Amino acid sequence: MSNPGFHDGRHFTTYVDQVKQLKKNNQLEKAELLLISLVGATESEDRVDKSGVAPWYYEQLALIYRKNKDLLKEHAILERFESQRHAPGRKPETLMARLAKVRESLQAP
Repeated sequence: MSNPGFHDGRHFTTYVDQVKQLKKNNQLEKAELLLISLVGATESEDRVDKSGVAPWYYEQLALIYRKNKDLLKEHAILERFESQRHAPGRKPETLMARLAKVRESLQAP
């Protein structure tokens, strides 16, 4: 088992440029799979240091799901974020507002 916060021997924070490049190259499936692992890494680190999860990784998944018009997956990743301890900053508030909009969309007739 790897160290909390790590994926393939690297800390989750070292993958930001790689995720951005995959998205830029429209390799959304690869970006999604990597981001899912990185979400797990930030959650495992939070279980140890109790500093809150890094919201950027959840946000990037939500953006991919929105681009793919997959409202259910977008809803699921935002709910997963909601259920975590949040790191300080404005991003958690932004993601919670996005979750509220997704919930409204899912409830609309």
